[in-house]
Amino acid sequence: MDLRSLRYFVAAVEESSITAAAEQCHVAQPSISLAINKLEGELDTRLLHRGKKGVQPTPAGREFYLKAQRLLAESEGIVRYFRQRQPLRTLSLQLNITLSLPRMRTLLRRLEPLRHEYQLEISRANPDAEIIITRQDELPENYRFRPIWEDEYCLLLPLDHPLATKETIEISDLQHLPIVERTFCERSHLWEDFIASYQLNPRITAQTDSEEWALALVETGIGACIAPAPDSPHEYQIKTCPLSAVKGLPIVTRCVGIAWSPMIAPAIQDLLDSP
Repeated sequence: MDLRSLRYFVAAVEESSITAAAEQCHVAQPSISLAINKLEGELDTRLLHRGKKGVQPTPAGREFYLKAQRLLAESEGIVRYFRQRQPLRTLSLQLNITLSLPRMRTLLRRLEPLRHEYQLEISRANPDAEIIITRQDELPENYRFRPIWEDEYCLLLPLDHPLATKETIEISDLQHLPIVERTFCERSHLWEDFIASYQLNPRITAQTDSEEWALALVETGIGACIAPAPDSPHEYQIKTCPLSAVKGLPIVTRCVGIAWSPMIAPAIQDLLDSP
């Protein structure tokens, strides 16, 4: 049993996908599958359920996942303990977009190699930040950009909502619709413009500054929500309807990624520019 196999297994559990785990770990998909099969052989235990919608840990897999996380954290701690004889240079990162917890974990794992040489400082507002998590259409001048996620905005509905069973949704169906408002959404002005254009009168039944809260409020029937499609829709009892499927509405997308200053070290640029 080696640390690399543990990393591959942890990534597969957190991404709920062998393919996504391979992308995160920058290896070919068979490498992830082979490592997990080897772990299951060594432990003589089934760790993952494989299905059409991805992979999910078995009860034994969930227990092993927690132990693997601890081992990986301890191994990283050992490396940092012996490397950090001198204070690390600070590397500033600006997060000017709100991310769900799974995406924040994915992002931090992508930046993890930098932690061996730098102390990351993350803030919401830092015009001089060397690295910025942003939308492509808000890219600062002269910064390079690597896309990570391409999102389409959707109408999220509780499964028991009358609109969830309709084959075709009209703009008029949105009149007086109870809405969970994502107060942190950087594209809320598009929704406000749309309301004004079509003279809709939605009812704001809840406001939240958390993606997870928004999904939970929709799931429990507090209201519908306009948001990017969730990363793991099967985890929630909600209906996801792309805005482009609502008759008369345009496609609304966002491209989220990492931007970096041309002044940072070439080694950091190479890491950030890698797929």
